[in-house]
Amino acid sequence: MTGHDGAGVSRRSALKAIGLGAAAAAVAGASVWAAVAARSPDAARIDVQGWAGDRGTRYHIAHRGSGDVLPEHSMPAYWAAVEWGARCLEISVCMTSDGVLFCMHDPTYDRTSTGRGRSIDQPSSVLDTIRIWQPQLGAAWTREPPRVPLFEDVLRAYGGRVVLAVEAKVTEAFEPMMAMVARYGLRDSVIVKAHHACRQVARAQSAGYPVFCYLGAASEATSRVITTTAARLNPQRDYLVIPAFHGGAAPFVADSVVTAAVDTGVPVWVYPLHRRSDADHFFALGVRGAICSSYGYIAGVIPAATADSWATQAIAAGEMTKDPASNVYAPEFSSTGELTLAARGVQHFITLGQIGPLTTASGHYAIDVDLAWRTPPTSSTDNVSIAFGRADDSYYEHRGGRGDGYHATLRADGKLGLYRHHDGEVAGEPVGSPVDTPPAQPGRWAHLRIDVAAGRIVLARTDAGATITAPRTAAADGYAHLGRSSPDGEAVFRALSIT
Repeated sequence: MTGHDGAGVSRRSALKAIGLGAAAAAVAGASVWAAVAARSPDAARIDVQGWAGDRGTRYHIAHRGSGDVLPEHSMPAYWAAVEWGARCLEISVCMTSDGVLFCMHDPTYDRTSTGRGRSIDQPSSVLDTIRIWQPQLGAAWTREPPRVPLFEDVLRAYGGRVVLAVEAKVTEAFEPMMAMVARYGLRDSVIVKAHHACRQVARAQSAGYPVFCYLGAASEATSRVITTTAARLNPQRDYLVIPAFHGGAAPFVADSVVTAAVDTGVPVWVYPLHRRSDADHFFALGVRGAICSSYGYIAGVIPAATADSWATQAIAAGEMTKDPASNVYAPEFSSTGELTLAARGVQHFITLGQIGPLTTASGHYAIDVDLAWRTPPTSSTDNVSIAFGRADDSYYEHRGGRGDGYHATLRADGKLGLYRHHDGEVAGEPVGSPVDTPPAQPGRWAHLRIDVAAGRIVLARTDAGATITAPRTAAADGYAHLGRSSPDGEAVFRALSIT
């Protein structure tokens, strides 16, 4: 696709990446935003007041489109969120030196695109030459990187179809942004997003807009700042928005901070949330809005998968590393369907949220996967591991001591083991007796099968004819993870399937 139609990615790649194959006919031969806009007249118009009236007390907002799954602030990311049912999109707006408004989180091009430098210092012609660039999402998005979308294209595609929470990332963009909103007749379906210390809060309020007023970092979330900020907001129309984490993906901000915000009486939203367990944690504390970087997954509208999609070379919704926004933990995908975990100096696990939660309600479930070491770890006692039966999708690492569940391990020396892990305890409890199997050889595939039923768990290394059968002594329904317990080596997985 060419021009500022917002896509810059093939229809097939976009559909595979977001699991919307049924929508193929709707976008064939047309740009993403144009296809959506063509359907807009048939869609019920939504405004902020209407959304507030029927969204309930717990609801979800799409963060940067769905930036954990598709390139953030791209038309494919916005489109996916809307197709998944999002009724509010968070939109960041920057401006070029010649006054063209476009969507990007940072006021510089460097982090999320192939461009460099501040956008306000460069002409709009730059937008024709750069692409959104986020390799942590998989090679599919670097082969066909999307274009940077114009703000006007976003308004044309989604204005009136969803509520838009819009933020000017540079001061110079605020007035042109609001003028464009008014020109498109969207005053009633826009929320103005602004940092609590920014003058744009008062300017938006005086113009009659509801405000998404956020604290930019956990260090800002003091009692004084929360109280002072909330005092400027109208509980009937504005929102107090706080960060969910101290940094990266963990740990959560203190519960006392969240409670202090909730106690102000202004509806509280939190950002950015990556996991269903993140949203559950904050909803339980009284938060109203969950700002989600993987909207369809967290909102629970995507059906559970029964096999991997690694051959698409794009991260799946619900497939998460320790920090989904970081390249440090990014997995590698091959076109032949292999997943490689090779982060340096740290353990490397990935949550398989797209297949969960697994349940034995129909009698049993089974996990099958091939695994190998492309490069074995230095220590022969380090392992590849499958954690399963975890109550939620919070991140798992070997001997991390967080959460209950089970894990199966295959050490580099060939020792096969099955363990139960307990929240707060580092060492796992053996379940059944470990079995010696052939040690790892570079590129030699092993096949593991875990079969979980009401009264027992069977772990088998089928390529070696080795089996561990043990009684099931605790709940084993829930979420699964794959990973490598070593700080080095390259672990490879393929042919993941769920029965």
